Amino acid sequence: MKRTPRANDATTTDDDAALDATFEALADGDCRAILAAATTPKTTSELAEACDIALSTAYRKVELLSETPLLAEGVRFDPDGDHAAEYVRDAADAAVELGDDGVTLSVDGDGADPLASALDTPGVSAD
Repeated sequence: MKRTPRANDATTTDDDAALDATFEALADGDCRAILAAATTPKTTSELAEACDIALSTAYRKVELLSETPLLAEGVRFDPDGDHAAEYVRDAADAAVELGDDGVTLSVDGDGADPLASALDTPGVSAD
């Protein structure tokens, strides 16, 4: 389920399982709510609360979204050692193209960087 944020734009085609997962996620209202709430890094429980959905549902939806180029997983570092996974929307824009070669999904990678956010946490450094 772990996926690092993209450095550049991502493109998936109908040969790519991420395309099916992306369309499945975008067709799901809970996934869209999670994407809307994930403008800043949040844990699954924070996303569940923000979206007013059950925690078990949030875990399933985050797992689905993690298979797409839309959501990135990071780590929330805790000075006490209680680190937690956190998620942030990893796309600012997406476009679907229908061509002779099939369907292509292009995702603009201007999403937030969860690692940079984690390093901005008080008491955490890269040293």
